[in-house]
Amino acid sequence: MNEITFYVAGEPAPKGSTRSFPYQRKDGRIGVSTTNANPRTSSWESRIATEAQRAMDGKGPFEGPIYVEVDFRISRPKSLNKKITLPTGRKNDLDKLLRCVLDGLTGICYIDDGQVVYISKATKCYADEEHPPGCNITIGMVQ
Repeated sequence: MNEITFYVAGEPAPKGSTRSFPYQRKDGRIGVSTTNANPRTSSWESRIATEAQRAMDGKGPFEGPIYVEVDFRISRPKSLNKKITLPTGRKNDLDKLLRCVLDGLTGICYIDDGQVVYISKATKCYADEEHPPGCNITIGMVQ
């Protein structure tokens, strides 16, 4: 197995910024709690992980350098003209969408996301009747 491709249904969620808060533990020491700014991130990562496990079909993670391709389909705002096909604006940064996917695949398709040596393609466009919201993911070994 040198490559897998699979689809993850649902609205892609970006990996928001993390926030850390200090708190005092029962023993008096200071601890740090870290939360994600986007509450949808964990469920989206879980969905990615579930589909990745299905695609891996019981095989272990890839070893060595790998590449990743991701095509995102995000929901079109109802007020937007149907002729506009490419998203613009401030929502859903492509790099944050991609970061969520890479973190969701860690431990399943590869041991650590440091194995990703290049992202051969990362796109986002609006969903339509033919292509519902979600993303297509391809992961392969670099030859």
